[in-house]
Amino acid sequence: SNTTMEGFMDTELVIGIAQILTAIATLIVAVFLAGQLIIQKGALNRAHRDAERELAFSSRNTINSLLLARLTSDGLASVTSRGFESIDNLSESQDLLRFTGYLRQVYHAFLMEWSLSRDSLDIGDFKERMSRLFVPTGGRQFYSQTGREIIKIRSEELREICDELYELYEGNPVAA
Repeated sequence: SNTTMEGFMDTELVIGIAQILTAIATLIVAVFLAGQLIIQKGALNRAHRDAERELAFSSRNTINSLLLARLTSDGLASVTSRGFESIDNLSESQDLLRFTGYLRQVYHAFLMEWSLSRDSLDIGDFKERMSRLFVPTGGRQFYSQTGREIIKIRSEELREICDELYELYEGNPVAA
């Protein structure tokens, strides 16, 4: 009976040591997995920043491509030139469609750039580039008829900037 008690004590000791070792192993695995999660989160954050930079770069390229298309396509150059003078100069619906389609694309590219790189954006440079849309009468006409709604949906702050640009060049606030 003494041997049984010693065997029982030895078994309890072995079970206790096994439980302690299991707990230590579980703790080591948990620490390892937590470390892996931290590493993975850092990698995902870097990938996200890289993707945002790439989209902002793509947006800038889109704007440049639109400007290049305007400069190299006689038809688009003529339509945008007349449209920027005044939308009223575009008597044919096809010309109006080309002009407003062109400006919609420009607005969407600017919106993408604003949304993606708002924190790192040089506001002065951005406003200067946006102002080119407000200098000509047709640009302001498009803004008051269509462009303001396009921007308002995405960014109230950008709408305020555009309203200021409109007022600067028009001399009056945009009709709400």
